[in-house]
Amino acid sequence: MTSTPPLLDWLAHRSQASPQKLALIFGERRWTYLELNEAVTLLCSQLAAAGVQPGQHVAVLMPNCPEYIYVTHALARLGATLVPLNTRLTGAELRWQVEQADCCFVLCANETEALAGALNVQTLNVQTFKLSNLPTAWLSRPLDLAAVQGLIFTSGTTGWPKGAMLTFHNLLWSATASAFRLGTDPGDRWLACLPLYHVGGLSIIFRCCLYGATLVLQPGFDPAAVSQALEMQGITLVSLVPTMLHRLMEAHPSSLAHSQLRCLLIGGAALSPALLESCRALQLPIAATYGLTEAASQVATALSAEVSRKPGSVGKPLMFSTVRIVDPHGQALPRGEIGEIVVRGPTVMAGYYRQPEATTQTLRNGELYTGDLGYLDHEGDLWVVQRRADLIVSGGENVYPAEVEQVLRQHPAIEDACVVGLDDQEWGQRVAAVVMRRSQVQVSAAELIAFCRTRLAGYKQPRLIHFVESLPQTASGKVRRDVVRQQLALGVGAAE
Repeated sequence: MTSTPPLLDWLAHRSQASPQKLALIFGERRWTYLELNEAVTLLCSQLAAAGVQPGQHVAVLMPNCPEYIYVTHALARLGATLVPLNTRLTGAELRWQVEQADCCFVLCANETEALAGALNVQTLNVQTFKLSNLPTAWLSRPLDLAAVQGLIFTSGTTGWPKGAMLTFHNLLWSATASAFRLGTDPGDRWLACLPLYHVGGLSIIFRCCLYGATLVLQPGFDPAAVSQALEMQGITLVSLVPTMLHRLMEAHPSSLAHSQLRCLLIGGAALSPALLESCRALQLPIAATYGLTEAASQVATALSAEVSRKPGSVGKPLMFSTVRIVDPHGQALPRGEIGEIVVRGPTVMAGYYRQPEATTQTLRNGELYTGDLGYLDHEGDLWVVQRRADLIVSGGENVYPAEVEQVLRQHPAIEDACVVGLDDQEWGQRVAAVVMRRSQVQVSAAELIAFCRTRLAGYKQPRLIHFVESLPQTASGKVRRDVVRQQLALGVGAAE
């Protein structure tokens, strides 16, 4: 083994700087940075032998597991682009994303092998690879900061997923700015229970490597498992969405109150006043954050003292990022006025893959037009008023109404549909629909929900369906989603 790691290979450098530092914990298993690097090096050899080449797009359809960590570092080292796939999507949804992203391979695990095998792309089950033999040499390929590390599907108001291209440059600056705001500690242990296919989960992999922190990985979010980790594993950092925090607070408040947490990072949706008050009562170190995939996660973050002083604010932009508020014509608005949140800085994505029109609309003169509404107060702190207009955020997962509406309209009994999000104490929002039947045709809400179940991921399925004679419209013929939301909240219409 040579003594010099590849240029800009973060894991290789980390394994030389602190080889015996604990890198990864998964259940009862432990890896030092040296051991993790050795497993990644061997995986690189096997992926290269299987045909994975620099520049290729490689989909990853895996649950949270150690192999996901290996794969993320290995694809970076090989110069291939990671395309993380949501394991909760249906086969049809996954096929569309794999085709849209021009993926050459799909890497899977045992439990996702059958689903991956139906995607019409060469499949490699990483959990069948033998990674116990020691590698004989470093791979010498240098990493390019301008190269695209990940093509991560996000959503917007158009109703179709878009592949945000995040570069190593984006991730490096995101990790640096986050550390500048949150601080780092040699003994940090970051609990990762968010899905690794989300930018919030994926970013933890690289941040821990750059900081020399220990990543404590869990298969997913389970309140009992998170509680046990907080009590037994010395967790100092954890990233959650409000739904997770609500469930943890309900079931295991004492583990939160007596933990070693120095930062509880909350994003994905706004904290409700009731949940925030519960956190205050336990004196939890809440950091409220606003971010989005297109900016490599964090954009602005309010630390615990700021959260207490200004509940509802997400604080100031992170280092080297700027936020301004603009009117519909792109003109800057004064402090206190609500408009579109626009972000500039080194974490802003390179664009959407194969979607030039969406890229042009979102990236203008080097700025990211988020579609979110908010304002800056007199101290320059950001307040987010509404997330992406019609976008529904349920349990931290983004649901775009147009996609659900399209599925509902495919049913032969449905003339039209409008989907909105209703406030929900546990999930943040739940998916609800108002539908118009075709004349002389009958269908029940239960039948429609069963119809959606085979075509949409579970979190996208309507939980409430109301039948109406017509949908409220504006003078120009657009559906009044605000009126639909009011109707559903008041129980107007016939539910079955």
